[in-house]
Amino acid sequence: MTRNRHFNRWKWATLAACASAALAVNVYAASREASAEVSGANAGVIALTTGGQKPLARGRTIWRVGIGDPSVADVNVLKGGGVLLVGKSAGTTNLLLWERGHDAPLSYTVDVMASASAALAHADAPRVRVLGKTAVLDGSTPTMETHERAVAAAKASVGKDGAIVDASTVATKSVVQVDVKVVEFSKTVLKEAGFNLFSQNNAGFAFGTFAPSALTSVTGGANNPLSVTATSPIGSAFNLLLNSTSHGLFANLSLLEGNNLARVLAQPTLVALSGQSASFLAGGEIPVPVPQSLGTTTIVYKPYGIGLSLTPTVLGPQRIALKVAPEASQLDFAHAITIDGVSVPALTTRRAETAVELGDGESFVIGGLVDRETASNVNKVPVLGDLPIIGAFFKTLQYSQQDRELVIIVTPHLVAPIAKNAALPATPGQQSEQRDGPVWRSFVGGALSSDAAPGFSR
Repeated sequence: MTRNRHFNRWKWATLAACASAALAVNVYAASREASAEVSGANAGVIALTTGGQKPLARGRTIWRVGIGDPSVADVNVLKGGGVLLVGKSAGTTNLLLWERGHDAPLSYTVDVMASASAALAHADAPRVRVLGKTAVLDGSTPTMETHERAVAAAKASVGKDGAIVDASTVATKSVVQVDVKVVEFSKTVLKEAGFNLFSQNNAGFAFGTFAPSALTSVTGGANNPLSVTATSPIGSAFNLLLNSTSHGLFANLSLLEGNNLARVLAQPTLVALSGQSASFLAGGEIPVPVPQSLGTTTIVYKPYGIGLSLTPTVLGPQRIALKVAPEASQLDFAHAITIDGVSVPALTTRRAETAVELGDGESFVIGGLVDRETASNVNKVPVLGDLPIIGAFFKTLQYSQQDRELVIIVTPHLVAPIAKNAALPATPGQQSEQRDGPVWRSFVGGALSSDAAPGFSR
């Protein structure tokens, strides 16, 4: 029993000693932290919004305060101890607090942000620091959207008269490859109709109607029968002929209708940096003489053809904003003008400009750029050509219509350059080109030789 009592006393004494040691360590650590805080080290960064308040140094007797820029923040000493910090305007300043009994002050960095800037702030957005009338952006952001938020926050902080220094970066690929397909559909419709009719009876009476340009020669007289030499109304048309010697009748009907659908394709690949422009032109330049002073003339070249200019902007890892401006122009000789004796054709232009947001590899189509030309010509006999049904025998119709529609397909891609010292893919020319090939065998053997001719393969 006595032995157990001694053991219990020893156990409680050991626990008390351990507790005392732990308490001493905690008190020592707390005193070290307090001494470090009082020693004048920077106590941290305080973030406020304009009009916001924050109490500091609660329970401590503050006998002196110092604020670097009173226009940014204000500080009030509280009766119960500590101070109250109030944000006044956007900016950054320094706050010093002297506690009674300590020589070294507490030091704080105060960042005051405008209320609108705080609402626009994002965790991934670049940091915005306001230094006087200048807002500085630094850091990195994964998307352009968060970057624009930071820019908007900086503008709200400094106002219209302030300046913005953007030192931030967007952590996305900045090179955009745009695959463009330009397709022009040209449809031509041609319709022509003409009719020749000649009749002569045994009594010597003859009657005939011929399409314009179809009658070649006519011979006849009071005592001679009428003799006519004529060609088909339309030489390249379908001709239906009718001839009856017993009735003295000859007729020729010409009908022509043609439809033509042509496809012109251009497929360039453009590469541009984010925010930069790229363009291409499939066409040419026409020289235009421009009269100058003293009787001199200079030449100015005007481009024409199928052109496209685009400006990509990388919004994020998979989003691209693309501004596209296609244009198609062609020479118009029908509206040409003459300058110093030189005929200069006009330009017929179809132009559009649009903007779209796409994902990496997505496509969009621009269509509806239609150019239509219609021409109609009717040659007829006065009065007779206006008669219904019968008037078709006394007139010729020539009708043509041409439609051209431009369709553009654009597909953007985010790309990266080929790594250093990486093997480059072979071009089509390199794969088919022959160097120092079997010249004489292919020359002597001809078609029987299995060797390709010098240069490129068959």
